[in-house]
Amino acid sequence: PVRHMRVSEVKEGMTGYGISVFKGDKLERFDVTVLSILHHFNPKYDVVLIDCKGANLEHTGSIAGMSGSPVYLKDEQGRERMIGAFAYGWPMMKDPYAGVQPIEYMLAIPTVAPAVESGVKLKARGLDAVPRGRWSLDDCIGMLQKMKSPGASSMAFKRTGNYAELFGVDTGRLQPLATPLMTGGFSPRVLEQLNGLLGGTGLVALQSGGIGGGNGENSPVKLEPGSVLAVPLMTGDSEMTAIGTCTEVVGDRVMGFGHSFNNEGPIALPVGTGRINAVIANLNTSFKIGALGRITGTLLADQTVGVAGRTGPAPPMAPMDLKVTYTDGSAEQNYHFNLAMHPKLTPMLAAAALSAAISGTHDVPLFHTADYDLMLEFSNGQSVHLANSTVNAQVPELFNEIGIPIIAASENPFEKLSLRKFSGTVRVSPEAREAHIESVTLPRLKFQPGETAKIYLTYRPFRKAEAILPIEFDIPRELPDGVYQLVVTDWAQYLEGEKLLRPFRFTAESGDEMFAALKDLLAIRHNAVYVQMLRKADGVAIGRTAMPHLPSSRREVLMGAGRSNTTPFISSTLKIIPTTEVMNGAANFTITIDREFKIDTGGKTAKKALAVPAKPETP
Repeated sequence: PVRHMRVSEVKEGMTGYGISVFKGDKLERFDVTVLSILHHFNPKYDVVLIDCKGANLEHTGSIAGMSGSPVYLKDEQGRERMIGAFAYGWPMMKDPYAGVQPIEYMLAIPTVAPAVESGVKLKARGLDAVPRGRWSLDDCIGMLQKMKSPGASSMAFKRTGNYAELFGVDTGRLQPLATPLMTGGFSPRVLEQLNGLLGGTGLVALQSGGIGGGNGENSPVKLEPGSVLAVPLMTGDSEMTAIGTCTEVVGDRVMGFGHSFNNEGPIALPVGTGRINAVIANLNTSFKIGALGRITGTLLADQTVGVAGRTGPAPPMAPMDLKVTYTDGSAEQNYHFNLAMHPKLTPMLAAAALSAAISGTHDVPLFHTADYDLMLEFSNGQSVHLANSTVNAQVPELFNEIGIPIIAASENPFEKLSLRKFSGTVRVSPEAREAHIESVTLPRLKFQPGETAKIYLTYRPFRKAEAILPIEFDIPRELPDGVYQLVVTDWAQYLEGEKLLRPFRFTAESGDEMFAALKDLLAIRHNAVYVQMLRKADGVAIGRTAMPHLPSSRREVLMGAGRSNTTPFISSTLKIIPTTEVMNGAANFTITIDREFKIDTGGKTAKKALAVPAKPETP
């Protein structure tokens, strides 16, 4: 109580000062006057509304990056005591008003690392890692989509150059100040795409440069009230550091920001000192640009009222090593990055690092193909191999490609895992190796079991003439007479079909099964055509164990056994035809299997050839 003031002691008209860094590492004061108290601004939490003067704030207004700046008020005995952290503001305001997060709330943020025992250790002791649960790829994809913003802010900024589009355009609402994300080693195009992904996080990527991986070991700057609080999310050949302000230091405990970073609760992110290069005064929202000084500890908690951690050892970061080759004759390049381990941010960081590496020598052409061969290793010793081709991929698409295994590892009901290592190669070609399936021709629609169906796929490669791909598909010999669906698809529609027809492939009841499902998913090649003949609903799966071609009586017994992990599925026969292009389109036929069917040998076929136009790829 001698150092800190409670909200209940605050009176309108009280005066005092705040401390922040506006240039270099120098602590500067600005004057404040209490305007009022906003009761229950957050659930059960009040906010103190202040008017600021000095430090050029009359010109800049509240500044993104000031979040956490400590504010002191003079009490009735004339003592200067900390009331809290500069944390809220209005975009485009004429007067330098701000909201202060009371320090009494921030002092209660826990700074004890949660005791987490890995599933490997638990199994060694003969214990289950966690209670049994069920994982589904659809749940994982849902999380992935929630993390992505539509990218409207990024596109609007590109169109208008209006920083309000990035920092928030709701001028009628007092809101947490945005957290500037200082970046170095990224092209402007990559940053535009990255801001589309960051739209829901409160982070705004700004091009500012770095200091070479945060190796400022000789920097005399220390964390203290008002100093720069830097959270490095990526170091190495490209850098990303979130910039805010330290509010209070009590022993080895550090508090800052005055609002959430990503509102994740328990976290383990590196934290350190920093420097400010400049304050950019903007008509909409002003912001600081700066850089990481040196890493000095760990952030352990991320809550509504702020972040907190401890000085000392820093948490490990995941190393990412990439070799990039170009078919246009550009020199081969090797890149190294270190990624902070965070369930929501790590997939975005990995996608951004991959994009930075691909465009490191020069911006990739508008039309290009990236062939990648990547290995992701996780904290439980499991690994996932990603080897595929993607056309004209940008940060959001790469986020989809590599985000699923990272999110699945960190957000599953069996064991919380983190990425331990990311390595591989990427080959970039200045051509779009993709093709649209124009039509698929099947000369006849009736077959005997064991026959070979002749299929002719007409496709148009990008900027090339139409071509025909002949396909031979063997009808199973044991197939009963009846009507069946024959489907010719690209990889995306094949995947959607498998999720509907054979959902057991993408569900799991243990960590090992989850990685098996991920490997099934990642084995689906983009540069291939999938020909699949669907049988009747004759299969049953218990968990991931498939039992196809069951008699109806046995199938009914299994389905009626009352097991929650029993699912029906449709058996199928599949042939995969590798191609040089990433294919786009689909067609399907209804065919008849008849053991008595005979082909007219008088020079005519039993059925007129049927050509089916291909359907465009579904979103």
